[in-house]
Amino acid sequence: MLVGLVGLGMALAGADKLAEDPRYDRLYAHWGWSRGQMRAAAAAEVVGGLLMMFGRTRRAGGALLAGASVPQLTTELARGDGALALARTGILAVAVSALLL
Repeated sequence: MLVGLVGLGMALAGADKLAEDPRYDRLYAHWGWSRGQMRAAAAAEVVGGLLMMFGRTRRAGGALLAGASVPQLTTELARGDGALALARTGILAVAVSALLL
């Protein structure tokens, strides 16, 4: 159930980024990411999150979300964004656990 809820949360977070909220534009620009890279990560969050919500597709969603989270976590750590990195670590842990369920 937790995996499904995190999946829903990630799908919503990705959708928020795709809605072109200027806060995300500034954040990703601060990281040195292009708008296209941000949109690709956001799309992976939406699709991965939705897939994690259902048992039959949970592993695929976990893999997609983990793959999208690693570069973001690496960037957050490199830029000293500790609070974001901590949250992303939790997301990554749930995504990896979805692979094992």
